[in-house]
Amino acid sequence: MKKKAGITITILVYAFFAVMIAFLIYVGGNYPTGADTMCHIYKGDVLYHSIRQGNWYPLYDSFWYNGVQMMRYWAPLPVYFLAFCQMAVGGNDLDGYLLFVALVFYLGALIWLYIGHKKGRLRMGVFMGILWFFLPNNLFALFVEGNLPRSLSMILLPLFIYYICEYLFEEDAKALCKVVPVFAGIALCHVGYAGMILLAMLLFLLMYRILSHRSGKCIPALISMILPFLIIGIWLYASLKGGITSTDSSQVMKGFFQDAVISLNPLRRLTNGNTEFYFGFAAFAVAVFGSICSKRQSMVGFWAALLIFVCTTTSMYTVLEKLPGSQYLWMLRFISIALVMILYSFLLWRSLKKGFVIACCLLLLADCIPSLSLVWHGAGKTTAEENMQINSDASLITKAREVTKQRAALLDGSTLGAMAPYLLTDYDGKQTRGTFGAGWQSAATARNIVELNEAVERGFYPFLFDRAVELGNDTVLIRISELKEKEKDVECVSRAAKEQEFYLEAQNDSYLLFHRDMYPAFGTIGNYDGLAIGTSAATLTYSYPDITRGESDDLNDYSFAELSGYRVIYLSGFSYRDKDKAEKMIKKLSDQGVRVIISGDGIPLNEKNGIRSFLGVTCQNIYFENGYPILYTGEEELDTELFDKENREWKTVYFNGLDREDGYLYDSGMKVAFSGTVYNENIVFVGLNLPYHYFLTQDQNVGEYMNRIMGDDLSGLPERTIVPLQITYSAHVIRIRSPRDGVNTSLAYHDIFQSRQKIDQEHTLTVVRRGVTAIRLHYPYLPQGLCMSLVGIFGYIWFCHNLLRKRGGRKKMSVERSTANTGTAS
Repeated sequence: MKKKAGITITILVYAFFAVMIAFLIYVGGNYPTGADTMCHIYKGDVLYHSIRQGNWYPLYDSFWYNGVQMMRYWAPLPVYFLAFCQMAVGGNDLDGYLLFVALVFYLGALIWLYIGHKKGRLRMGVFMGILWFFLPNNLFALFVEGNLPRSLSMILLPLFIYYICEYLFEEDAKALCKVVPVFAGIALCHVGYAGMILLAMLLFLLMYRILSHRSGKCIPALISMILPFLIIGIWLYASLKGGITSTDSSQVMKGFFQDAVISLNPLRRLTNGNTEFYFGFAAFAVAVFGSICSKRQSMVGFWAALLIFVCTTTSMYTVLEKLPGSQYLWMLRFISIALVMILYSFLLWRSLKKGFVIACCLLLLADCIPSLSLVWHGAGKTTAEENMQINSDASLITKAREVTKQRAALLDGSTLGAMAPYLLTDYDGKQTRGTFGAGWQSAATARNIVELNEAVERGFYPFLFDRAVELGNDTVLIRISELKEKEKDVECVSRAAKEQEFYLEAQNDSYLLFHRDMYPAFGTIGNYDGLAIGTSAATLTYSYPDITRGESDDLNDYSFAELSGYRVIYLSGFSYRDKDKAEKMIKKLSDQGVRVIISGDGIPLNEKNGIRSFLGVTCQNIYFENGYPILYTGEEELDTELFDKENREWKTVYFNGLDREDGYLYDSGMKVAFSGTVYNENIVFVGLNLPYHYFLTQDQNVGEYMNRIMGDDLSGLPERTIVPLQITYSAHVIRIRSPRDGVNTSLAYHDIFQSRQKIDQEHTLTVVRRGVTAIRLHYPYLPQGLCMSLVGIFGYIWFCHNLLRKRGGRKKMSVERSTANTGTAS
């Protein structure tokens, strides 16, 4: 009875703590914080309003990224949880966020209380319940990264570890059956994080195998972690078709390693603020202490946690990057997994003397103190709503919302994180559509967005405004610090805007707001004189906006009729299935007057002989450092700028087999050609990676040479006609009325689109015919996902049946042995 009363009081104390956390954040006024927080709040708000209209699973949101599948590429459970929080507080999304934070603490604490109760370590469970939320890395995820899905999964993570350990150490088969729904819940919070947990558990099971000398339980434990991915297949299958899995995350992965000194130094938070991942000196010390002095059961978690810590250090990056799938090893994200192993192992360490227990607990608490400023900043002078209005006014987003008719592009370098798109599209109940958003992995227009960002950062302003129009933007908002030459480029970007009928609507010390008077809804018809084909060909389009990038990198995917409509074709990083057919088509095009420019660095490599060749021209490797030597073109010298500072070592090619050499240089006294023609004057080869050097440096002399190679066939900008449209949205249908054929609607094209009318895509945007086009939205890959879930569910039933049957068999054998022993004794 006394124990039950203590548990009840603890639950009430936890509730008080949860309310106080929300209250302190509210009083501070500086919330929500976190780079991605507003992204998740926005999704919760969209879902909340969709549910109110009877749509429990919105397939499409028209306000971000020219139309996005909001629920497809990000796990749905946090979105529903946030929508529930918003509903519980009466519909205000910011108040719903406060409830979310409170529940993350409260539910997580209850889980630890439950574990402590079940393990007969109630006081430790009570302590862990409070500590878990306030661990520096957990606060960092919630209030700095703004990773609400991962924070929500933290509630279930200790329960997952508990059930796994109950099976491994206590032979509780029922516990392993419970792992499956718990881990499925984690995967539905953040499937990527669930994958990281699975990898971390491989280390845990390895240490279990080494320290316990038992391996029979490892396979069932792994099965219990694989089955949840199958069970959620009805969502997961579609999620894996595209999104982050189709992007190269290798550079992102590199940023998730750091020096061990940074991860363990508690004083850096006092000098640098809470801006870095922090493993925790106290947690590390407890893990080292436990790995040496604890008993076998608790030792497993301590050693696994230390191995994970080692893998987060920069010295391990060079090792881990060589592993298959290494682009997803964002090791600093593994820290909380290591921390839960440490805390659970500490809870299991029954033999530790009371004095040492108290000392370790105090050390863990003390290590949390510098991070408490993430929760309490001091009493604020303004409310959260007032802070948002201040940010909206200062960034000219308020003005942008007033003038925008169809869509706005915010080029702010993510200075405001997810706050900027939220302020544009969802703040104060007023909605304005945007080309940008937050959580770019879910955007079908990710490549278009990269192009806009690249254009503003490198100073390709004519390209910027032309492609902004193609994306349906009548408003472009630019942060001055994002311009290539900052304030020096204000006049240049303003001139480029004016040439395309964008006028400076507003300006302050930090932002420029351009607007073009357009129809309330419009599309475009673009006519280009050039086509760029290949993985690296698009870099030329920035300097020559009249060139469009091709939809395929394979030459054999294009017909002669299609390509003959262009004046210039640029090939770099292209491929082919039939080389002979591709070469014949290029010759035929050149005979028809089409100028074909081929970058030697982008010619396909023959895997058998290691040679790059095309049309009888072969490429030879050559290396430069810092800059080119003297280049000769005809009778002139081509004086070039030094290489881009990030590309000082330049590996490139020159040519053998040209019919006429136009550009050459001397390498160790030998004359080698870097440009020229073959077959006729319309097929031009360019080496030394000159087009890419021009993209990086905008070297004027190289630019003049490239203009000469291009001839007079390209205009400055493509011919782009603005076409008025009528677009209406409902839960499952988009209706577009167009007065002309072949209109690019600027709506992102998705594989969930179905229409009886013919629809095409151009640059990942939807193209329609004349008349009314009704586009119906359908759930993606439903049959495949449903089959995957059914396999998972039946597999789970079989798995549990098999586990419990073996458990029953072992119990029966144990009883029989006991009876036999009793009979013998008699």
